[in-house]
Amino acid sequence: MYGRKRFGFIFVVVLVVICVAVVAVFRIASNRLDSAVTIETAKSGLLRFGVEQALGVTAEDIVPVFSRYYSDASIELETGFFPDLFNRFLQEEIEAMLWRGKPGKYDVSLLEREKMNYRLEPVARSAIVCIVNQANPVPFLCVEDLAKIYTARKISWDNGNDIEVYLNGKDLRLQEQFLALAVPGDNRLTAWHAGSDEDVMRIVAENTRAIGILPFSRLGELKSAERSSSTFRVVPLCQKRGGAPVMPSQNTIYQEKYPLGYIVYYMYRKEKALAAGFGAWLAKEGQKGFVRSSLVPYRNPTYLIQLQ
Repeated sequence: MYGRKRFGFIFVVVLVVICVAVVAVFRIASNRLDSAVTIETAKSGLLRFGVEQALGVTAEDIVPVFSRYYSDASIELETGFFPDLFNRFLQEEIEAMLWRGKPGKYDVSLLEREKMNYRLEPVARSAIVCIVNQANPVPFLCVEDLAKIYTARKISWDNGNDIEVYLNGKDLRLQEQFLALAVPGDNRLTAWHAGSDEDVMRIVAENTRAIGILPFSRLGELKSAERSSSTFRVVPLCQKRGGAPVMPSQNTIYQEKYPLGYIVYYMYRKEKALAAGFGAWLAKEGQKGFVRSSLVPYRNPTYLIQLQ
């Protein structure tokens, strides 16, 4: 009887030891698996990526291409307006940003104050376009004319009608870029503030006296989304009086013939491996994606033909 009890006790102890060992092995394997997933490299890990709203559609098209190449990389795309995204970058809530134009002196001072170890990579090009009602007879405008219109120094069309000036009041980055390109000596624009790019387009489409400015990156999207797109048109621009007016297009923006073009930058924290890897990809292989997007590639992608 005693022998049977002793055997039963030993059996239970052995069983408990085996169970503990199995659980321990499972936890170790699970921890190793989790570590393998979360280890950040140039091709793996998690990247929180902030994108200006005007560039959102392009980013939504390009990010999945990178993820198909590198399945261990996860990119969380967050769109918004520049001030909020920039503050989140300073607070290290996002590791990278896609934004229009170089940072201004104030932006640089904030980056330096926070001792941000960052890099700016030029990855694409875009532009500011001018739209008027389809019934407006103006054939073209020079940048000087547009500057006068948006600073209230020119208030009437050639036919005597008042000019009604509009822009997206929430897109401060568009306003900053327009000032830098068209009115570098001024720091304020005079215009009615619409609530969105869609509102600017709708107002201009309904008002023969109205004029608006929009990001080139949103033009195609707005045209395809709104039935009223046929009642407004893009105005060709010339840099100076006597120059040839140029329509905005991927070709004219890439060749820097269109006067209100600017560079789109990818900014990232250098210590973040995946942010750096994604930036390197955008600057090289990713350029092909910009060709098929609403933006313009910064560099002309090279297509190699292999002969068998």
